[in-house]
Amino acid sequence: MKQNYDTVELSADKTQRIKAQALIEEICDRFNLHNYFGIFSVVVDEAMDIIYNNTELNPEFKSDFIFEQCVNGVCFTFKTNDEIFTAVSELMEMLTNEYNILDQGKTLELIFYVNGIDEADLKTRQNHFKVFFKSKSTTPEVPSDLHKKEI
Repeated sequence: MKQNYDTVELSADKTQRIKAQALIEEICDRFNLHNYFGIFSVVVDEAMDIIYNNTELNPEFKSDFIFEQCVNGVCFTFKTNDEIFTAVSELMEMLTNEYNILDQGKTLELIFYVNGIDEADLKTRQNHFKVFFKSKSTTPEVPSDLHKKEI
């Protein structure tokens, strides 16, 4: 039987990010959601940026990163001991079906519908995802004449 929930604890140490990414990978394997791995990873990484780029992050910071299978799909939740979440990024808004900031900013829920997702919604998400990565690309283009050898 597949376990429909899981939790990992995160601290103020930025190296803890790998624990959250490992849980996403394990969830995608467990529920055969490989097509969603990139979207889940990007959104969760954006949430962790909110946490770890906070200049006032308390050294005693703790967060439970929770996965739950729900009726329409999956939910990833950050439950923290500090008021961290005041807003979400534009990318998070575009790639999630729902998000909720609760407990005066101590909790962030990221909800993804994966059962019977509308084909148009999936296509839109994939396009947003492609645009995001193209804009993040820092690889400079090589002029085509550099590939020619002089004889």
